[in-house]
Amino acid sequence: MQEDKSQAGVYVKDLLFQYSQKEPVLRGLSLTIKPGERVALLGPTGTGKSTFMETLVGLKKPLSGEIWIQGILLQQKTLSQVRSQIGFCFQNPDDQLFMPTILEDITFGPLNYGLSPETTTEIAEKLLIKFGLEKYANRSVYELSGGQKRLAALAAVLALKPEILILDEPTNGLDPLWRRNLVEIILQLPVKIILIASHDLNWVSKVTERALILQSGQIQVDTSTQNIIQDSSTLEYYGLPIDY
Repeated sequence: MQEDKSQAGVYVKDLLFQYSQKEPVLRGLSLTIKPGERVALLGPTGTGKSTFMETLVGLKKPLSGEIWIQGILLQQKTLSQVRSQIGFCFQNPDDQLFMPTILEDITFGPLNYGLSPETTTEIAEKLLIKFGLEKYANRSVYELSGGQKRLAALAAVLALKPEILILDEPTNGLDPLWRRNLVEIILQLPVKIILIASHDLNWVSKVTERALILQSGQIQVDTSTQNIIQDSSTLEYYGLPIDY
């Protein structure tokens, strides 16, 4: 496993995380995700999926363990370098959208990375069209539905053209048409790694090839997504009945 650290991808070793005065959420979790992989992170509510994702971008600091992103060890001095590699969509888009208009939310990141206003606006306009939000460009986030907010948050992340995309429950609030559209968008993205936490097993099976089940602070199952959605007994055992 040592050699993986200096290579592209995500390498996590012996990650330990706990909230104050509580039982550890992550208990020595280890994981490698290679370039080209699209991975589903599964598990019932409260098993630490969001916490794990937030450690990958330095939003939460583990008590011990190592995180390597694209050959870079995540630490305070490399935090901005690591974050420039990752596009992270929160479970709640209200945590991500903060500018007066949706257009400004989408252009905020690229402008801060030094792109010209003209280039940034062009990127934003293409994304707004892709997500069916062009007529909402100059509206506040508060005028959008929950599903539209989610699409706007994803557009803001994609404007930065990340190498790695991490999505936390991306289909929450989306109607069936947009869940289908989002499959097509994700499959066409030029990113190297996609990690998606979702309870929507049918949807996630269409956009990922590898599935992980997180429980008791560790990865308990690591198999193909198609295998796991056909294994009803394993899904039941881990509290993930596929028909509900």
